[in-house]
Amino acid sequence: MEFLSEDPTYLAGGLGLHGGAFLIALKLTQQGKYLIRAAVAFALALMVVGVERVWVTDNERVEETVYGLARAVASRDVPGVLDRLTPDVQYVARGNSMPSATTRRMVEQYVRDAQFDYLQVTHLRASAGGQSRRGRAEFRVVCGGSFHGAYGTLNFVAPNNMTWSLGLRETSPGVWKVNRITPVTLPAHQNILPAGFVRPGPEDRPGGPPHFAPPTQSQPLTSGRMS
Repeated sequence: MEFLSEDPTYLAGGLGLHGGAFLIALKLTQQGKYLIRAAVAFALALMVVGVERVWVTDNERVEETVYGLARAVASRDVPGVLDRLTPDVQYVARGNSMPSATTRRMVEQYVRDAQFDYLQVTHLRASAGGQSRRGRAEFRVVCGGSFHGAYGTLNFVAPNNMTWSLGLRETSPGVWKVNRITPVTLPAHQNILPAGFVRPGPEDRPGGPPHFAPPTQSQPLTSGRMS
């Protein structure tokens, strides 16, 4: 039913073309039956578009979560970002998982310290399981801006092949939140963890402070200078 609930373009467009053809036939033959058929075709096309407007699928809800998360990050809306993450969200890469509390604190600090000139999500592919109530989204991010940390300001431009994968879970009816953050394709020399983060050690117990390090020229997502 995706042709109806998510992308009714072909169905509605086909009905519209049929309606146009019936109008042409009406003009050529002057037979009233073609007027009736044209009216029915146009009415069905409008109905298809209307159904798509009110019928929101799980896939579309997952997509909106991703787009909403991107908007919150771009506007440095820390509460908005954290609200779209589950309490047990984890940063996972190459078999390594960051503790949930540390992941949330890291995300909070990076959103607060980053200033985006632009941020765009492209090539988004989303899916949701009807039985498991879990979803997945994979997409590319194109962005540029600056990172303002305790060690100075770093300008950065992310390449257009930076790809991320998110795991999502339906936390309440119709509400999907991110419970996994995974880098898929990152720039050359990308570390397993994001720039400025040192792998948690014994001192990074839940509730303890995240262990951050200054960003440097060799860190990922950067093509600027420290100032």
